[in-house]
Amino acid sequence: MISEGRNLIEMGKTLLVCFIVSIGFVSCKSKDKSYSAFQGYAQGSTFRIVYEPVSDVDFINPVDSILAVIDHSMSLWDSTSLIRLVNEHSGPHVLDDHFVKVLNRSRHFYELSQGAFDPSLSPLIEAWGFAREKRTQFPAQSQVDSLLNLVGLEKFCLTGDTLVKMAPNSELNFNAIAQGYTVDVLGDFLESHGILNYLVELGGETKAKGLNRSGVKWKVGIERPDFNIGSENNALQTVVSLSDGSLVTSGSYRKFIEKDGKKYSHTLNPKTGKPVTHSLLSVAVVVSNAMDADAYATFFMVIGKDLAMKYAEKHSMAIQCTFEEAGKMEIVHSTAFEALIVEQL
Repeated sequence: MISEGRNLIEMGKTLLVCFIVSIGFVSCKSKDKSYSAFQGYAQGSTFRIVYEPVSDVDFINPVDSILAVIDHSMSLWDSTSLIRLVNEHSGPHVLDDHFVKVLNRSRHFYELSQGAFDPSLSPLIEAWGFAREKRTQFPAQSQVDSLLNLVGLEKFCLTGDTLVKMAPNSELNFNAIAQGYTVDVLGDFLESHGILNYLVELGGETKAKGLNRSGVKWKVGIERPDFNIGSENNALQTVVSLSDGSLVTSGSYRKFIEKDGKKYSHTLNPKTGKPVTHSLLSVAVVVSNAMDADAYATFFMVIGKDLAMKYAEKHSMAIQCTFEEAGKMEIVHSTAFEALIVEQL
């Protein structure tokens, strides 16, 4: 999920992931190790990095440089970014390494999900008003049908590092995967400097390695998906422990359009070009890397609770689904996720 400077982007996650993951740190005791921490603003949100230092190297400037390079590659809000160039011109385009890695992994999930995960939905996101401005007039079926002709990763041909668009007006939007990718890049950077114990959190997407300052697994909280569109945090719903994994949560409870008393999810079904209609409010995914967790979370938000749980159990994946049943909020966990729970609030 990439955005401009310090302004929160509300671009649909295939769609936009809108969520907060709160990090719980054990209070400092005499036996605690000395850990370093710094935080700042990035990609329209905030980031925080906590780690056990192995030297006196200051990582603030290198981290800022990494974030700036990734933004210049994939930020839809940077008028000079590579992705804006790709979207506004037919090409061919020579891509940088970040763009190539994210596009290739996007294609993997596009095929794995049979098109449920699709980073080419920008024309439809704009039409439904899930981009920069909310609209009161929804697109007609004829407009949706027309825009569907621009959707699909088969419209983008990548040979080596050179990209050609098969349909000139097709566009890419990596908001469903790029922020997770950024978290992985930051984690890899820390590890390249010998950091074995760290937690990286960017816009709610979290990667944890090793142990915290008290010598126990990192504890990460997942918020309750109460409908709101403000910046305030909701109450915590679940706390899990992580020592070698990434947690990403996707949901519709912060990004939606309400019309005539009905809420329309920002999550679009790439098959129909319309908002999903199932009862899934949010899904939390824990896998080894944040980029994959990001993509899986979007995939599951598209297909809904029943199919997501079926997929997770079949593949021994750790997920939590929060959904609405008869007007009440309900929670269901996969078997693998239950093993991670520290507290259910």
